[in-house]
Amino acid sequence: MTIRKLLSATVLSYPRTVLVLAAILTILSVLIAIQRLRFTSTHDALSSLNGRMGQVQERYNRAFGDPDRAVIVIEAKNREEAKRFAAALAKRLKAMPTDIEEVIYRFDLKSLEDRFLMYLSPEELIDLKSKLQEHRSLLEELSAEPGLNRLFQIVRREISAALVGHLFTGFLEEQEGEAKRPVELAPLLKLLTQLNAWATAPQTYTSPWSQFFVKADENGDREGYLWSSNKQFLFVLATVKADTKSLLKFERPIKGIRREIRLLQSQYPGVMAGVTGSPALEHDEVTAAQRDSGLMTAISLLGVALLVVVTFRGVARPLMGIIALVMGVCWAFGFAAVTVGHLNMLSMVLAPMLIGIGMDYGIHLLARYEEERGTGHSIQQALEQAFEGAGPGILHAALTTSVALFTLILTGISVLQELGVITGCGLLLTLISTFVVLPPLLILWDKRPALSSIEGRAGDAHAPRRLLPRPPDFLEFCYRWPRAVLALSAVGTLAALYAVSSLEFDGNVLRLQAEGTESVTWELKIIRQSERSIAYGVILAKSLEEVREKTLAIEALPSVSEVESIAMVIPKDQERKLQLARELSPILAGVNLAQLPTSAPVDLDELLNTLQRIKAKMLTADDAKNWTGADKPPLEPMTRVRSLIGQFERLLQQRDHEEIRQRLSTFQAKLFQDFHDKVSLLARAVASGPVRLDDLPSDLKKQFVGRDGSYLLRVYPRGDPWELASQAAFVGDLRKVDPDAVGDPVKGYEIITAMKRGYQQVGIYALIGVAVLFLLNLRDLRYFLLAKVPLLVGAVWTAGLMYLFGLKFNLANLIIIPLLVAPGVENGLLIIHRFREEAEASVLPRSIGKGVVLSSLTTMVGFGSLLIAHHRGAYSIGLLVTLGVGAVLVVSVIVLPALLTVVARRPPKSAIPSSESQVPS
Repeated sequence: MTIRKLLSATVLSYPRTVLVLAAILTILSVLIAIQRLRFTSTHDALSSLNGRMGQVQERYNRAFGDPDRAVIVIEAKNREEAKRFAAALAKRLKAMPTDIEEVIYRFDLKSLEDRFLMYLSPEELIDLKSKLQEHRSLLEELSAEPGLNRLFQIVRREISAALVGHLFTGFLEEQEGEAKRPVELAPLLKLLTQLNAWATAPQTYTSPWSQFFVKADENGDREGYLWSSNKQFLFVLATVKADTKSLLKFERPIKGIRREIRLLQSQYPGVMAGVTGSPALEHDEVTAAQRDSGLMTAISLLGVALLVVVTFRGVARPLMGIIALVMGVCWAFGFAAVTVGHLNMLSMVLAPMLIGIGMDYGIHLLARYEEERGTGHSIQQALEQAFEGAGPGILHAALTTSVALFTLILTGISVLQELGVITGCGLLLTLISTFVVLPPLLILWDKRPALSSIEGRAGDAHAPRRLLPRPPDFLEFCYRWPRAVLALSAVGTLAALYAVSSLEFDGNVLRLQAEGTESVTWELKIIRQSERSIAYGVILAKSLEEVREKTLAIEALPSVSEVESIAMVIPKDQERKLQLARELSPILAGVNLAQLPTSAPVDLDELLNTLQRIKAKMLTADDAKNWTGADKPPLEPMTRVRSLIGQFERLLQQRDHEEIRQRLSTFQAKLFQDFHDKVSLLARAVASGPVRLDDLPSDLKKQFVGRDGSYLLRVYPRGDPWELASQAAFVGDLRKVDPDAVGDPVKGYEIITAMKRGYQQVGIYALIGVAVLFLLNLRDLRYFLLAKVPLLVGAVWTAGLMYLFGLKFNLANLIIIPLLVAPGVENGLLIIHRFREEAEASVLPRSIGKGVVLSSLTTMVGFGSLLIAHHRGAYSIGLLVTLGVGAVLVVSVIVLPALLTVVARRPPKSAIPSSESQVPS
């Protein structure tokens, strides 16, 4: 049964029944879409892995979970202020249990404090033993008789003996085979600086003893804070709870975190902070897409409606076409809600695509309908003739385009398979709405009378053959010089072919997001300023020994910045270190480890006398001339020592002595309580055992030891993990150590390369599928080759336009490969169908030319609405599809008709009949 007979027996015979059923289906589709259809982010869309990698990823998720972790980035010039801000923010976030599951900004390492000797190297332990042995009497004296006076007396004595350097972390360091070096006065300078500060006013106490017992933790590495490697950024990790019933499943926690940051920043004006990480990136992306999608749909629909109304010079018939289109789009969204249940950043083009391409079918049917009405046919006859003439071309164009989109299913990539299903079926649903909704609307409400025709009714068996339809007036000049048109087109095509080799692919998904998005801005800031991302590769190990082996191998890789694992907090070579630590025990035997004795009162006169004697030991420039040591004396530090002691002398002259004594008494109490604590800690560390896994804080252990007993290595890339070239190098290096490496950079690389490969396959499958359908439809090799011209030449021209505009392919706009098939197939098929219908006497009748131009323009308007999108991926789709469809349009209405004029089997003059032998159409 032909399309004409099928639709005449159903749609045209029962128009009201068909419309009622269509309206009911539309209402149901809208309700289902509202209830079930949601947006997902690019991250969610690209999150699945198959095969061996999928199994390893699943094993990792079972062992360590797959938490949705937001990363709060804190930046401040003052590190202490950054730490205070992090503590305050963590406290506020912990008060949001309904939205935030866990907050981590530092690990409590107090449980490891008594084992700090295990974190020193054997060389450091040997050096510590040497210092303690050399100053054993000093430790015993200060522990028995603490006091500022006593301390500076010992300092003076040691300077006199040129040994004070060993007391204060090597004032006078010795190396084997070398003479003693000049005195290092930095610790004395720090002590004098604090002495003067406390004599002036009460201060915050800072321990000077850390440099004596263990090297000072100047970078705060032992505090457990989550700093970037260059200490520029402090991180707070917040595991957020998703609301799976909401379109914006991370809206509450991300907005809550940002609100708390804003409130705190008023109290910490020197601190900048922002939120990034997967939940924040997803929230920002989906928010931008949701904000834009409604406006884009409205713009595309209104733009298409306006274009059709202007072209058809009326409102009624175009409005009927738009009603049919809207119903088809609603059916498509209902279908997407039932089958897939969501739209992502790739399938968000569904509405603009259906409006842009789906309207084409109504335009071609209306254009042919008006042509038939212009010849005097009734509404019923005109529709039957339109079905007979334009129906097969429209049907085959829609089927071919859908097949091209269905080839996405063959890629095996879930996100592309979903895209292929909902776009391919969506186009078929708009085709059905065109055929079953538009004709009943015309039958019931098209009241315009038919024009009289000199030909009579097409249904009259004795009517003479129709006069040849005229081509559009503005294109006639192109057909009068077809060979010139073809020569110029050939030159342009060759130039565009040259540009094809210069096309590039940009796999960075961050560049798909809206520009200026907070989460993207902070992620890029981390990468550029700390040379490390929050993304990391994951390698699993079965034992601590395997962790150490893999860490050594990974750290040697050029693409790796840093490796984190449990091995960082479980020292190696502990047996040897325990032996060295036990050797410290006899040295501490005479040190008073009981309760700290009461310090002697501060005697300012005696203190001043001692300091003046120290001052006298400091050399001047003249004294240096007589220096006999191998090295030059430290004149600059000695000058500063004299200056600080002179400052203390002036303070005693200018200030009340009793007030100064009280302040220094407070300083003395803190100083020697700290001394006692440090000595006691050292004694406990000497007596403690090795660091074992069970000794670690639970919140730290669960980061690196899985529920199944496996060990985790986090491997951070040196380059930008979002760039495909960096990803490739990083993944390649990781797999040299462990072929089963996973993690976000690995996952991203695998999925991006798979999608790139999938789109390449789609291009091949689409060309093959289109070719097969063309041959089945046209059944003539000559017509087949001619019908392929708009698609093939238009694709080459599109590549040339990409080169001119500096456009790159990306994960979003690669969809142009199947989308460009739609206008190329549609235009080629419809023009060739009409060319064959007119026995090659007319290359582009006015109605078919108007249909081709208008349908292409509506597609360009539909996708052009994406140009207002904040999401840069959607914007790139809009720009590239608009350029591509424009290129196909020019080839369709200029190059192909010129080619048909040259190859037509009828006399060339009949290609452009005289106005006397033509009828308007």
